[in-house]
Amino acid sequence: MDSKSILAIIPARKGSKEIPGKNMRLLAGKPLIQYSIESALASELLTRIVVSSDCAETIAFAKSWEGVEAPFVRPSELAADDTPSLEVVKHAVNYFKEQQTEFDYICLLQPTSPCRAWDLIDQAFAHMLETDADSLVTIRKIPEKYHPLWSLGVTGNALQRVVQHEDMPTRRQELPDTFCRDGKIYLLKTTLLDKDLLMGGKMVGYEDKSLPDININTPEDWELAEIFFKIWRKQQSNVS
Repeated sequence: MDSKSILAIIPARKGSKEIPGKNMRLLAGKPLIQYSIESALASELLTRIVVSSDCAETIAFAKSWEGVEAPFVRPSELAADDTPSLEVVKHAVNYFKEQQTEFDYICLLQPTSPCRAWDLIDQAFAHMLETDADSLVTIRKIPEKYHPLWSLGVTGNALQRVVQHEDMPTRRQELPDTFCRDGKIYLLKTTLLDKDLLMGGKMVGYEDKSLPDININTPEDWELAEIFFKIWRKQQSNVS
């Protein structure tokens, strides 16, 4: 594989309405952000790993890891609930540009998706290069019962199909596969940022079936994650 420079960005702002202090809150005994830090450090391809945060505690925690950087405090105007990830990524990239350092690719790792296989980043990047893609997202197959062709909307008291299709499948076996983003990894060529895009150009997906689809945004999501890690660690201890 040709040498490519890849900047990994782990965004971890202080505020969170649904789960206060989410990124530094302990999940199965570890701060939530630690799972993404460990995933990044397991990669053999990432050039540099940076945590983007407005939280002093998070910044100090990131700096305690060898190989992880937190060289700036994210501005408060980029740490709001509605701040787009694109702006957070551009801020980090521009910081390094000012230091005369540029990267070929960006790898965005959201702490809210803590379940990544140890080699997922490198496998996803290899797939991106093999397909000559401009951007990649990790994906999950949508279960048939949630398939968009069978989804329904409500207008007044009437149900209506959300998607109109001339040859609507009537059997589960006839449904085409559809996928959703699982939030584990976003990979992109840095040049996409010039077009204000995180996803675009030739975009491909990489399906990860090895670990469950856990995306933590609500207290209920957190409880499910706690249950998973409790069961998973018990299984691991039984194997060893």
